[in-house]
Parts: sequence; C-alpha cells; structure tokens
Amino acid sequence: MEIQQNIMIKIAIIGYGYWGPNLLRNFESSNFFEVKYVCDKNNDSLKKIRSSNKKIIKTNEIGKVLKDDSIDAIVISTPVNSHYKIAESALRAGKHIFVEKPLADSSAKCKKLIQLALKNSLIVFVDHTFLYTEAVCEIKKIVEKNEFGDLLYYDSTRINLGLIQNDVNVLWDLAVHDLAILNYISKLNPIEVSAVGHKHIKNKPETAAYLTIKYQNNFIAHINVNWLSPVKIRKTILGGSNKMIVYNDLEPSDKIIIYKKGVNIVKKQNSSANLIKYKIGDTLIPSLKNKEALAEAVSEFYRSIKEKRFNSKSNGNDGLNVVNILEAADKSMAKNGKPMKVSK
Repeated sequence: MEIQQNIMIKIAIIGYGYWGPNLLRNFESSNFFEVKYVCDKNNDSLKKIRSSNKKIIKTNEIGKVLKDDSIDAIVISTPVNSHYKIAESALRAGKHIFVEKPLADSSAKCKKLIQLALKNSLIVFVDHTFLYTEAVCEIKKIVEKNEFGDLLYYDSTRINLGLIQNDVNVLWDLAVHDLAILNYISKLNPIEVSAVGHKHIKNKPETAAYLTIKYQNNFIAHINVNWLSPVKIRKTILGGSNKMIVYNDLEPSDKIIIYKKGVNIVKKQNSSANLIKYKIGDTLIPSLKNKEALAEAVSEFYRSIKEKRFNSKSNGNDGLNVVNILEAADKSMAKNGKPMKVSK
C-alpha cells in the first residue's frame, strides 16, 4: 500500500489484552499514526479502552477491519498461536504489520510471512521492544567500537511471578527478549542449543527453564527464565576480554555499569602452559536518556514504512532468527537437555 507523504498512517490494533493499552497509548501519542480501530473478540476488553479520541471504532470483527482500504497497517497483540493467521490475512489485504513478539509460533510460518511481505513490498516489524531501550543501544555501541575485546559470555536472569501463558512456554514469553538482544548486539550465528525446563502446573507449558546457547567464536549465553519467582529480576552480565557490563533493567537510573576488567591469556615461552593476567580498571556509569522504548519502536515502524526500509533492527528476518532458537530449545527440552543444532 502506497503511503502519501505528510499523511498520517492509519492503523488498527488487533488485541487489547495485557500489552494492548501500551500500544494504544504510544501509537496515539505519535505524530505519525492515526488509530482508527481497536479490535478484540472480548467485549469486556473493549470496554476498558481509555482514550480521549472518541473517533476510535471499537469492534470484534477482524474481517471488517481487514477489508477497510483506508487502513495502512495492522498492529497485532494477540496470543502467539493466532499471530500467523492474522498477520497473513493482513499482508494479503495489502497492509504492513507490527507484531508483538515472537513473530509466529513456528519458523515455517515466519518464513511464509516474510516471503509474502517481500512479494507485496510490505513491512514486517516485530515488537522486540528491548532493542529500543537506551541501555541496549549503548551496549551495542560499545560492542561495535570493539571496546569489549572478544565477547566471552552473556548471562541473564529474567524472572517474575506470572503472567503464565496458555499457548507458549516461559522461553517463548521471556527468553525471547534475550534472544533478540543477543542477535542485535553480537550478530554471531548460534550453533547449538540445550535447554531444560519443568511444567509445575497441570495442563500448562513449562513455567521455569534454563537455556544455554553456543555461538561462533567461543561465545556462550545462558538464560534463566521463570514465571514462579517471588521477586522480579531483570539482570544481565555481558563479559568480554577487555570490558564487562552489568545491565539491570529495573534500576531507575544506573541501568548499566561498565567495568574495565578482563583477562589476557599469555603463552609462556618454552612451555605449553598459559599465563592468565587479570585486568582491573575503572568503573563507568554512562548517562542514559530516559526514553520509552515502545515509543522508539513505533517511530522506527513509521520510518520503515515511509522509507520502504525492510532491514530495521527488528524486521521479519530478526524475528525468524529468534524463533529458530526457540524451536531448537523446545526440541532440546523434549529430550532432557540434549544439544540441538539451530536451523538457518
């Protein structure tokens, strides 16, 4: 769908559950979008909509929304198992899509959406919100400047009490954030995945899981996710040979601390043994702007549409890369942690 310059992009939000209010607030506050519809099959959810815009049409008829030729883009915030059907219908109707993570519940479905969008010159944008936080953007800059030296490891704890999902396990709900961050900051290819998890509640998916990913260049990642924790923790350590970073997303101000610490491996002359030298330097806390990540993602979606830019930092292929790892993790959990290769 061709968008005229200086005309606001008309959108419809499909799904008004947990994340829907945040999407509505950010798209409404944007100078680039006009929210015409909010659609949800649950009338009680529609009654909860709080907006000063009385022109917003509240409906539970997705078909009506997709047939509206004035709609340029569809924002999808429904359960993961419904992403593909809605996204495919939107693309076939000639509309760009902004999809809550993960893109779909299988890599095969992700590939179909990417191919369909490419065929019709449409944007597939995945809401990997953490990529738009100032903290992750700062870490990305440090990695690109090669200040870390060799990337050694990524260790993350992402735990809280709820929200327990019905259609996906805890890896697909929480670890997806770390996988998107890893893909963004390292650009290394994952080689092998091993995962263990446990179903603590009858007829529910895994509620706690531990995921280990081996990458190129001897880089390793470990991710601990849990829906049954009494406390909420969002803490990541990224280690390099020259610098190390502690990233705590729950900190109100000092979200990242940079440690000029690392190790050097020095070969001894006339010996097969190695000498380990520890480097200990200053600690730096960078000043970060206080911007809402979702607002930045919304702006990036606009630029992608206007500039016909198909390679945003959370495009369809990035969404596919994340789902490839999640599928391998599911296979590993089914085999009690047996390492699995990651599809490409």
